[in-house]
Amino acid sequence: MAPRTLEGVRVVMPAPYTITIETYDAPPPGPGQALVACEASAISAGTELAVYTGVHQWLGDPTRSWPKWPFTPGYSGVGRVLAIGEGVTRVRVGDRVVWPSRHETYAVVDVEQPDALVFPIAEHVPAQVAAFAVLARFPLTALVQSDQIIGRCVAVMGLGTIGQIALRLYAAAGAHPLIGIDSVANRRMLAERVPGVATLAPDDPQLKENLRALNYGQLPDIVVDATGFPNAVKTAMSLATDGGRVVMVGSPRGIAGDVDFYWDLHGRSLTLIGAHGSAIGWAPREHFPYTVPRAMRLLIALLESGRLKLDEIVSHFVAGSEAKAMYDGLLNNKEQYHAVALRW
Repeated sequence: MAPRTLEGVRVVMPAPYTITIETYDAPPPGPGQALVACEASAISAGTELAVYTGVHQWLGDPTRSWPKWPFTPGYSGVGRVLAIGEGVTRVRVGDRVVWPSRHETYAVVDVEQPDALVFPIAEHVPAQVAAFAVLARFPLTALVQSDQIIGRCVAVMGLGTIGQIALRLYAAAGAHPLIGIDSVANRRMLAERVPGVATLAPDDPQLKENLRALNYGQLPDIVVDATGFPNAVKTAMSLATDGGRVVMVGSPRGIAGDVDFYWDLHGRSLTLIGAHGSAIGWAPREHFPYTVPRAMRLLIALLESGRLKLDEIVSHFVAGSEAKAMYDGLLNNKEQYHAVALRW
């Protein structure tokens, strides 16, 4: 029997740099729906901070319906099914699932739709880790776009949440040597917890020489830009070996104005490729056969087996009521704030 309407709370951004915690009603699930109680939700430091600071390029685009103020953030969480509606066979009451959760206590989820991004996850995976499963498909796209990985040198520029997850996924996929590049010392320290990973600072005057020293005399085969800064593409291209690949996974927002594509790209026969999570579709696409179900099943298996360890990068796991402090910390204190999850 479905429960009565439940009162929940959620994070809302009514304006730039503003967070409110608002109450709402979560109704009983209808046909094809499940009512899920959220355990934890992960903050996307890229997309959510872009909206929080008002710089997301679609906020002012009248042709886009998302994102707009007031904005309810969040798209990755873990929780438990409390009730199901008529015709639901995909989940059962009591199941623990991951789905694109907002930062809120309850959600009514359409679980029987063909594109329902709802997947079971084992009880032993900590909530603050399981909360990142849906978000992790975005850095996974970098691997899908990297062609051959095993035994190839990969350098990841930008060791925030996306970069740290990408680094660990490349390690699980057999990349070697594996190098992290970031100006924040604590981020480099976190990256070095992955066995075999070396790190460098981007302002190192001997950066290229040190990259060659770590890779047996050659620059990296693959450079992954997870910085989110558009002009970082020029640096990323300069660090890749001739004929190498540069993968843009950090959702760069803005214009790269000082790139000489004639020499920086064309003259060196580099491959420059975008890697956004939306590229992984629900059905195989030409030249892109990977699908959302395959991606999620792989990510969950990696988390459940411990081959993808994310607990070490979660710096804060706090009550949802502290969301404002978490956004400000991610924005202004990169030494101490890394991956952040909210507890519900």
